[in-house]
Amino acid sequence: MTRWLAMVSLLLSALLIAPARGQDECGTAASLVYPVDTAAFRLVQDFGAPSPRHQGRYHTGEDWAPPRDDVYGVGQPVRAAASGRVTYSAPLGWGRDGGVVIIQHTFADGSVVYTQYGHLVESEAARFPVPYTCVRQGDVIGAVGSARPAPHLHFEVRVSGPDIPGPGYTWENPLAAGFRHPARLIQNWQTWMQPYTLWRVELPAGLDLPPAELADHSLVYASGGRAVRITPDGRALWRLALERPLAAALTRGGLPLLLYTDGRAQQVNLDGSLGERWDTGAALAGPPLIVSADLLVFPTADGGLAAFGPDLRTPLWTAAVGLTPPLRAAGSSRLLAFIGADGAMLTLAHTGGVLDTARLREPGSLAAAPDGALLVYTVGGLWTLDADGRWALREVGAPPGGAHSAALAAGDGRLFLFDGAALRAYSRDGLPLWTTELRIDPPSAAGAAALAHYDRLLLLTTAAGDIAAVRAADGSVCGQARVYGGGAPLWASLGADGVLRLAADDHILALNWSRFTAPCG
Repeated sequence: MTRWLAMVSLLLSALLIAPARGQDECGTAASLVYPVDTAAFRLVQDFGAPSPRHQGRYHTGEDWAPPRDDVYGVGQPVRAAASGRVTYSAPLGWGRDGGVVIIQHTFADGSVVYTQYGHLVESEAARFPVPYTCVRQGDVIGAVGSARPAPHLHFEVRVSGPDIPGPGYTWENPLAAGFRHPARLIQNWQTWMQPYTLWRVELPAGLDLPPAELADHSLVYASGGRAVRITPDGRALWRLALERPLAAALTRGGLPLLLYTDGRAQQVNLDGSLGERWDTGAALAGPPLIVSADLLVFPTADGGLAAFGPDLRTPLWTAAVGLTPPLRAAGSSRLLAFIGADGAMLTLAHTGGVLDTARLREPGSLAAAPDGALLVYTVGGLWTLDADGRWALREVGAPPGGAHSAALAAGDGRLFLFDGAALRAYSRDGLPLWTTELRIDPPSAAGAAALAHYDRLLLLTTAAGDIAAVRAADGSVCGQARVYGGGAPLWASLGADGVLRLAADDHILALNWSRFTAPCG
């Protein structure tokens, strides 16, 4: 009996560890790509889109329609998005809507995701893989079938359900049900898997606001109705349920400070316990547009502005300006400027007095000059706005700027301009020094951008998720990456610990700065 029980125990153990061994045999995924050529296929239904054909339920993946260079594109090959183990493979997995293949992918950090391919058919050149076998990235696993309402591939990425075909649509939020946005995950993983990436914190509920960085480089951020503090290496320290919508997460006196949209302020101690609380008396619409040692300027719920001193007690002044969000802003030692989404521009003194109003053809970018003036980079060129609010065209032969641009004035008089595709440097006298074309495709997708100067390097970030380090002396590209952007410039901070921390719309990321910029030595 004892021998029989031992044999049964051994058999059960083998069965329990078989899936793990199978995945080990299939190795780890080195990258994640689309299963079709996105230059030829077109996205016809996005992730999370409500479907009129399915009573408004949300789409759990992306639908890609094939090129129409044959009979409606049926038979185009579909390939494995990454190396892994086949956990489901059935030519009739979705019945009349075609076959389904599911593949498990394990990455080097232990993360596991499943990709599902729906509406497939088999052909001589496109056989379904055998369940529990290994496939490599790029292996053909089927072909596009003739699904309703027209031939297309349904492509899913999820974190559960290895052997059950997904429903395609769901009444609940697909993110809450374990599905992930394919475009976001694929774009992000291209950077997450690089050797210079130290850690990441994924935020399925999205990042509500730019994070606050404390003196030790820990971060406080808001996501999914909670405020969270993470350590400098990305581990969660505490979580607080938010009482109401948050306008900003800041630091005050070395401690986190939460500002709610109704104007209430809540100090938080480093251990997560609640500290002092007060009412600022201003209904805030978002995080500060301008932050300096002695002034913070916030957008207000009525379309105006409210300025505070460092204590954040009561407004120093308010201005009913009626600017259309989202806003771009910059402050010099003498001026404050704001540009609305409709191109309306307002220039104020530090005391809140209006110096100038203007109407731009489209939003532009702003930068503070060392002499207290402001630079305005628009589709009409580069302009200087002096301390009295007077405009003058700066003759540097700059290309048009506008909605995708960024500008930076260095302390030594050099000027750096990004027009959405190329970064340019000019001397103090306005002479061109160098031009560097960046791998941003298409340039018009770059969105709002931001430039920062760290020692000998420039850091460029864009709303599309571009991250580029360029040597200020000659324009050499020292490092370039891209994550999925969320429509606003990435929040970025390079700490004294040599870590570049970034926040996008659905994750926080840390890069080893010296590794990222290694090509420049």
